[in-house]
Amino acid sequence: MFRATNAKAQNWHTTMMVFIHACILTVALFPLSIDSSYAKSDKIKGYLDQKSDVSDIQFVSTITPTPKPELILLLGGNIVEMEGPLIRPSMEEVLPISSSTIGGLLSIEANLFIKREINLTLKKNETLADILKRAEFPSNVRYQIAKIVSQKINVRKLGIGMNFTIGFDDYNQPVAVKINQSEKLDYFIFKNTFGSWQGLQALRPIDSQFMHAAGVIDDTLYEAALSSNVPLSALDNFMRVMGFSVDFQRQLQQGDTFELVYKKTTDRITGETLSVGEVHYVGMVLSGKKIGYYRHQNNNGSIGWYDKDGTSAVRTLMRTPVNGARLSSSYGMRKHPISGYNKLHKGVDFAVPSGTPILAAGAGRIEMAGWNGNYGRYIRIRHNNTYQTAYAHLSAIAKGVYAGSQVDQGQVIGYVGSTGRSTGPHLHYEILVNRRQVNPMTINLPTGKNLSDVDKNSFENTVKNLNQYITNNDIKNYAGATL
Repeated sequence: MFRATNAKAQNWHTTMMVFIHACILTVALFPLSIDSSYAKSDKIKGYLDQKSDVSDIQFVSTITPTPKPELILLLGGNIVEMEGPLIRPSMEEVLPISSSTIGGLLSIEANLFIKREINLTLKKNETLADILKRAEFPSNVRYQIAKIVSQKINVRKLGIGMNFTIGFDDYNQPVAVKINQSEKLDYFIFKNTFGSWQGLQALRPIDSQFMHAAGVIDDTLYEAALSSNVPLSALDNFMRVMGFSVDFQRQLQQGDTFELVYKKTTDRITGETLSVGEVHYVGMVLSGKKIGYYRHQNNNGSIGWYDKDGTSAVRTLMRTPVNGARLSSSYGMRKHPISGYNKLHKGVDFAVPSGTPILAAGAGRIEMAGWNGNYGRYIRIRHNNTYQTAYAHLSAIAKGVYAGSQVDQGQVIGYVGSTGRSTGPHLHYEILVNRRQVNPMTINLPTGKNLSDVDKNSFENTVKNLNQYITNNDIKNYAGATL
């Protein structure tokens, strides 16, 4: 049995060798007919030695396999061009404009007519279901309304005093609810013509206008701004931008002037002022020298401040990292208030009330945040290979500020205090260049990124629009060299 099997295997092996030998001879004697599509890109390289031993035969080929056809082309038909997805429309293009009454909107958008309306205010410990019950909605309807409301509003976080407007039909049945979802949106829940309940968002009509404020500095900038009715939020932004170029402690003189242009947004329905802090121009005249910067949104979405020539207002570091501060001790030799010895004061001290927010003088990484001997609570930031800043005697360090964390310029990093070796609430501020303290008030700091060529045309439009506003409103020119 073993011999028979072995004989069969030998016969099979001999047969296969002869078959392979015949195939190779066929290739050699009858060259492959290569399609013209392959002729330019594929070549056959091979040789065949005339030897009886099949193991001596070698065949080499570099023929590229036929590309797999696109299956869609096998279906036939014509090739057509298709456009990509359209840009997502804005809310203003999609949502209707809200109205002061429920009936005003629903009569247009849902063909629903409201006979009368009532206003209900959410009380302490009240839920959405409670206030709907007060409005006499049936229990099964209350569930449906709550389900629809929860799609847009967190019903577990409804604030005390939140207003609900309820609309009733001719049969004195509640058929609609209006909820103020946010400053920009109202949410209407109503019974449609099919008898089911649905929700509809609507944009609250908001009016925006530029406001101009200016004044003369007789004592402090803060007092001059208050007498000119400058909103505190706008003044804060003014000082943040100007703080890169102006030392408010040493450069301000009596008779200097300031001005700013800010945007005021108002709810057209209630007449309520929504915001006044977005500043679009800041300017000053300091001892006859004019300084002015425009707010501009760059093509990449970032916000920058530039003078009329496109030079950035931003410096690598802020000279004054607290607002409303008084310089109480300068850089240099002084008699230490505690030890009584003359010693080099390697920073500057700003006298401000305890708890005043301290701002990061520039973007960077926190090197240290914690207790540091005589410095008390202390923060040091590395901004790049050259610059560091340090902040001492803090009452507290802001949440999220720790060694290794990243901070942005102007971010609140801590609060003024009197920890460590200190005689009272103040901020001790240092700027270090190559790890050596320098005078923060006199160091020549490099500017930020100037306006790119791509943004120059849009920036010119920004300046033109603001100047047009000044011209149309016949506003007296205080600080703006171009206004």
